[in-house]
Amino acid sequence: MNIALTDASTILDRRRPLQYQRDRRAFDGGGDEALSARKDKDSAAEKATISIINDNTFTRDCLTRCLGDAVSEFEIRAYESIREWQDAAAKTATPIILLCATGRQATETALHQGLDAILQVAADARVIVISDVEDPSGMVAALERGAKGYVPMSLDLDVTIGAVNLVNVGGTFIPASSLLSVRGASSPAAEVKPQRRASALLTERQLTVLENLRKGDPNKVIAHKLNMSECTVKVHVRNMMKKIQARNRTELVCMTSELFQSP
Repeated sequence: MNIALTDASTILDRRRPLQYQRDRRAFDGGGDEALSARKDKDSAAEKATISIINDNTFTRDCLTRCLGDAVSEFEIRAYESIREWQDAAAKTATPIILLCATGRQATETALHQGLDAILQVAADARVIVISDVEDPSGMVAALERGAKGYVPMSLDLDVTIGAVNLVNVGGTFIPASSLLSVRGASSPAAEVKPQRRASALLTERQLTVLENLRKGDPNKVIAHKLNMSECTVKVHVRNMMKKIQARNRTELVCMTSELFQSP
């Protein structure tokens, strides 16, 4: 009898660690479903945020849906006013903000009051102004007041997405035509449309590099995508800057943006 009892006790003792492990996993993680849900939540929390501020419900919803489909790596949030955004700003870290305005008066208000109000709440916010007013001096004023980009509504969605990607990696965007106007280019060569001049000067390989550059990809990523060395990418970028007479990568992207617009 003693041997039988001892064997039974040994069997129970061997089963206890296994049962304990099951119970512990259930207690710590809530099972596989809870673990999966927690991972999804953490992944969502890591997404960068694009906040759209637009008082027009129709255009706000359209832009929200289009960007949601085009840039899945971002979380899109929409607000009717700056005040509504301010109420939620504490929950948004280092956001990209699309400040939309229609009409000259609304645009001037956005540039002089809206930008200040946003940057007072979030000094590190990257604001892109989207407006139907294409005044070069206003665009430059927006940058001087802290905006990171200015996208006219005459440009297509792809340009807006390119501007978002550029600003996200630390760049600044304004249309090439406005940049040339501000620089006071007056020679016949400078008056040639940038897309016409660029298409004539750049090789097919350089255009492919430029297309990836517009997406905000660093040289290392571009090299991997195009199966070339990082040094070769740098040479292409340097040569393009020389041909287009751009002073840096950001200016190169700005001055050639119209190359990638839909006809």
